[in-house]
Amino acid sequence: MEFLYDLLGRLHPLIVHLPIGFLVMGLMILVLDRSQDKYQKITCFIFFWATFSSLIAVLTGTVQYAREGYPWEEVGAHLILGVLTFVFSFLMYLKLRDFKPFTTFSKQFLGYSLLFVLLITGHLGGNLTHGKDHLTEPLPQGLKEAFGMEIPSRELLLDPESYRELSLYSGVIQPILNQKCVSCHNPQKTKGKLLLHNYKGIMDGGEEGLIISSAKTDESEILRRINLPRDEKKHMPPKAKIQLTKAEIKLIAQWVESGAPESTTISDLGVSQQLFNSFFPKDETGIYPNIELETLNKATVDSIKAEGLEIAPLYKTSNLLKISAINIPDFDDQNAHVLLLAKENIVDLDLGQTQVTDAVFEVLKELKNLTILRLDHTAIHGNGIESLRDHEHLKEINLVMTSVTESALQALFTFSALEKVYLFGAVENQESVEVPTEFRSIFDFGNYSLDPINDDSI
Repeated sequence: MEFLYDLLGRLHPLIVHLPIGFLVMGLMILVLDRSQDKYQKITCFIFFWATFSSLIAVLTGTVQYAREGYPWEEVGAHLILGVLTFVFSFLMYLKLRDFKPFTTFSKQFLGYSLLFVLLITGHLGGNLTHGKDHLTEPLPQGLKEAFGMEIPSRELLLDPESYRELSLYSGVIQPILNQKCVSCHNPQKTKGKLLLHNYKGIMDGGEEGLIISSAKTDESEILRRINLPRDEKKHMPPKAKIQLTKAEIKLIAQWVESGAPESTTISDLGVSQQLFNSFFPKDETGIYPNIELETLNKATVDSIKAEGLEIAPLYKTSNLLKISAINIPDFDDQNAHVLLLAKENIVDLDLGQTQVTDAVFEVLKELKNLTILRLDHTAIHGNGIESLRDHEHLKEINLVMTSVTESALQALFTFSALEKVYLFGAVENQESVEVPTEFRSIFDFGNYSLDPINDDSI
């Protein structure tokens, strides 16, 4: 029958909301009825149930404290104030029933006392459930700094040039744990008697044993917990906390499965760079040139828009532009001259499925910062495409479903900056094209096929 005590204790978070509701309602009616006493019977009824339910809440909370091993340092103040909430509620009930000598207490004193202990008790209960920073965690960092609050470890950033020389544990894993786990597993707050603020604590484990298994590393408790569904009770971090990212989970798994070494470097462990990409400083320009340009004036932008072109900045504060003719299939070589108004700013241009021909290269050769160019499903043959050879930023060209000549292809082999050329349906006799070895990963002719499998015939 021991399980009944555990069940009773775990009803506390549910039951505790009953007295809160009754007490708030009772206090509101007291304020409304403060001068007339019209609703004294109703108020008395409410405080009877508030007192009864707060007593049940105290009893279930005491059972939970006794059965589940919470340290008194964490629970004591909450439990004492919970008892005080019951006491003040009972005194208010006796006052409303005119029991002597309790009539000597004023309603104002009992009401303010109740409100105070109720707020503090609820706050301390929230700390137990969600952590001491559950109210302050969502605040902007600048506001936390202004109030002198503790600021959690900042976002982990790695230098792509030197990160390999870092110890995987001290340079990556411990900073991740500091951000996402240490708030609940530190010397001041030791949930599950588990410390995660240093290597020794991690290796020692908690009240349920070791969290890293030396025999079967892939079955280690730390990996099981972080991979549980978020709604599972034992999922870590708790669902109310900031969660580990997929990249962070993969790195912790890689470290554990490598034997959880304390000082071995990333280079020595041979960890793939792909796992670290999300920790490198973000470059908002990406493959586009990182250059400073003057902002186009409104008249110029309006002139470009007047042709029906879609125009947008590369990112919110950028003067680099993306321009698309997606909504104007009749756009032709003559219309293309409007692009010269923004020739320095255009880095991404989509003229796919329009009426442009090879004559458009006379305009495109002036767009020196062009990085991505889409000419798919047009009448392009490539005559004049060599005029783009010196565009040092031109990395991607889409020529899908055009009719590119062999000489145009040969010209593209001399473009030093190209990273991808899409040519599906652009070359009539693909087999006759000899692509130099160094360009085979760049020139994509499509025509992909999958090996047949048995299920294909079902």
